[in-house]
Amino acid sequence: MRLFFVVVRILALGTVVTALIARADCVFATHTCRADNLLSYFTIQSNLAYAVLLAVLLVLGVAGWRERSWMTAVRMLLTTYLIVSGVTFCLLILNAGLSDIPFLVPASSKILHFVIPAYALIDFLLNPARRRLRWAVLGVSLIFPALYGAYTLIRGPATGWYPYIFFDPAWTGSYAATGFYAAILAALIAAISAGLVATTRLTSPLQPFVAAVPAQTRADRHDESARVASTFDVR
Repeated sequence: MRLFFVVVRILALGTVVTALIARADCVFATHTCRADNLLSYFTIQSNLAYAVLLAVLLVLGVAGWRERSWMTAVRMLLTTYLIVSGVTFCLLILNAGLSDIPFLVPASSKILHFVIPAYALIDFLLNPARRRLRWAVLGVSLIFPALYGAYTLIRGPATGWYPYIFFDPAWTGSYAATGFYAAILAALIAAISAGLVATTRLTSPLQPFVAAVPAQTRADRHDESARVASTFDVR
């Protein structure tokens, strides 16, 4: 079962890297966008971070490391951000449709907004390696989005470009309205994070199919150490 998750993660890593490279064609091939603008999308940042996470998990897995709580927490955070990116993208497409605005979605964007978030969610829910998380991690889930929002609102007026229209006060009508949209996103992030944390406090559906070899090994070593100690007890 662990080998299965390793193989699937390798495929997922290859998929997200390929999609990111394809998405960057506007910078290197068609020259229709700037690299700094592309990297300012929340979706791109989340997928880049997730690609790094998958690579780290694969390396640690090969090295024989079991998943630590911080690894599960990072998986939870990035899964949340990926899902929020997908939901936001769906709303933007819906808004464009209602406004009769052309909204072309290349295959790479579909993968980054829909396929990778779906995979991340399935991996998080079904992978029995996940650890139990504390509710306190919910506060951490809002740190990066808050920093991203501040970065976008500072960079936007300086460059005259916003990655998302709801961050643009000229589109929303005021900074107060922009703050309202930001509050909705923060609530969505908190809700998704809470749901994911709750799942870690339940048993994975695949747990019965995974032998707890490392835990048993530690218990066996403890028993063996006790027998050795009693053997050499000269009191």
